[in-house]
Amino acid sequence: MTGCPVHFDLLDPAIQADPHAAYAALRQHSPVHRLDRPPMWLVTRHADVEAVLRDAATYASDLGMDVPIMSMVMKDAPDHTRLRGTVNRAFTPRAIQHLAPRITAIAEQLAAALPDRAEMVEGFANPLSVTVICEMLGVPLDQRDAQRDAMNRYARDALLAGFAATGMGPPELLAEARIGLDALMRILDTAIEDHLANPRDDILGTLVQEESRGTLTRVELRNLCALLLIGGHETTANLIASGLHWLAQDAALLTRLRAQPDLIPRFVEELARLRPPLQRIARRTTRAVTLGGTPLPEGAMLMLFPGAANRDEARWPDADTLDLARDNRGHLGFGTGIHTCPGGPLARLEARIAFEALLARLDGIALDPARPARPIVGYAAGNLGWNTLPLLLRKRMRPVMVEDVFATLRALVAETLEIEEADIDRTTNAKTTPEWDSLGHMRILAAVEKRFGVKLPRLAAYRVKDVGELAALIETTQSQAGA
Repeated sequence: MTGCPVHFDLLDPAIQADPHAAYAALRQHSPVHRLDRPPMWLVTRHADVEAVLRDAATYASDLGMDVPIMSMVMKDAPDHTRLRGTVNRAFTPRAIQHLAPRITAIAEQLAAALPDRAEMVEGFANPLSVTVICEMLGVPLDQRDAQRDAMNRYARDALLAGFAATGMGPPELLAEARIGLDALMRILDTAIEDHLANPRDDILGTLVQEESRGTLTRVELRNLCALLLIGGHETTANLIASGLHWLAQDAALLTRLRAQPDLIPRFVEELARLRPPLQRIARRTTRAVTLGGTPLPEGAMLMLFPGAANRDEARWPDADTLDLARDNRGHLGFGTGIHTCPGGPLARLEARIAFEALLARLDGIALDPARPARPIVGYAAGNLGWNTLPLLLRKRMRPVMVEDVFATLRALVAETLEIEEADIDRTTNAKTTPEWDSLGHMRILAAVEKRFGVKLPRLAAYRVKDVGELAALIETTQSQAGA
C-alpha cells in the first residue's frame, strides 16, 4: 500500500476485530488513503470525516447501486429528505423518553435472570435491543428465547444482505442472507397489515399513516421498517456489549459507576466515541474536490471511518482514553449532518438503562478465562462489537425489599384473580392464566398502586407481559420516587 507503512485490508479479520492501531497509522501517514482493492479512498481524520458528512452536495450518499433495505441511508435529496422526515415524525424525543419505563422493565427482568457465568450478547444485549425495537415497530414478539433468537438472526441476515449487495461480499453470501431477509419481510408485512386493520400509536402506526398520505410507497415502508429494525437492534446491542467488555477490564471504572450512577450517561457517550458500532460510512464525490490536501476525481468512492476520527489526537488530547470528564461533543459515533443516526437518542437511552440495571445488581464483572470472547468479523464487520461475550458476574446481595416486592405481588395477584398463589411465578402471564383478562389486568394494577403506594407509568403498566416484569416495574417506580 503506497505511502502508508501499515497493512490495511478491509476484509482482514484482525483489523476488523481491533482496527485502532491501523487507524492510527492511517491518520498519521496517509489520512486520505488510496486503496486499490476495492478501489476507494479511506478517510480517517476527524476534520476530514466531519467535512464529508456535512457536505451532502459534494459527497453523495447515493453510490449508484440499488440496495433496497438501505433506502434512506443511500439516498440524497429529495428522496432522503422525504424518507427522513417520516422517521423524524416517528422518532420524536417525547416518543423516545416515553419508552424509558418499558425499557427499564425489560432490562431489569433480563438482568435478574442472568447466571453467574453469563454469555452477555445472547443473554442480555441482544434480547434487550430486539425486544425494544420490535415493540416500537409494533411487531409481535413474546419472550420465548427461540423467537427472540430468530429475530436476531433475521436482523443479522438483513444486514449481511445489504452489505453483500454493495459488492463487498460474494454472491453466495447474498443468497444465504436472503433467506433471513425474506423471513423478516414476511413478519413486517403481517405487522403492516395488522396496523392497517387495527391502527395503533407506535412507530409502525406512524409510518403506516405516512403511506396512507402518499408520503411513502409500500416498498419504501417495508424497507424502512427493516432498516430501523437492523439499526435499532444491531447498533444498540453492540454498544452495550462493548461497554461490558470495557468494564470487565477496568474494575476501578466499574466501582466508580456503581457509586455514582449519574455518571453512566457520560460513560455511554465516551463508549459511543471510542467504540462506535458503525465503523464504515460510504460516500461518492459528485465533482472533483480536494480533501485533506488530497485531490479526488469526480465519482471517487470514499470509505469514512468514524471510529478513527473519534480517536484523532488533533481533536481530543489523549483520545484513546475513556475520560468521564471529557467534553466529547462533536464525536461522530452517531454521524453528523443530514444523515445523523435518528436512533442515536434511543441507543443512548437503552444503553444507560442497561448499565443501570446491571450495575445495581453486580459487584464485579470479569472476562471468563474458560471461554474467550469472539469479536464480530467477516463481511458484515462494518460494525464493531462482539458475537459472544462470556463474563463472570459477581452479584450483589439482593436487598430484602426486592424479594418482598415479588412475594407481596404474588399474593396480591392470587387474591385479585382468585387463583392459587402456588400457581404463580415470575413467568405467569395473561396467556397462561384465563382469569387474567383485560379487566383482571386493570384490577391488578389498581391493587398494586394501592398496596405499594406508587403511581405506575400508564403505558409501561399496560404493556407488562408477566408477573416478573410487573415486579421490576414496581421496583423501578419505587426507586425513582425515592430518588
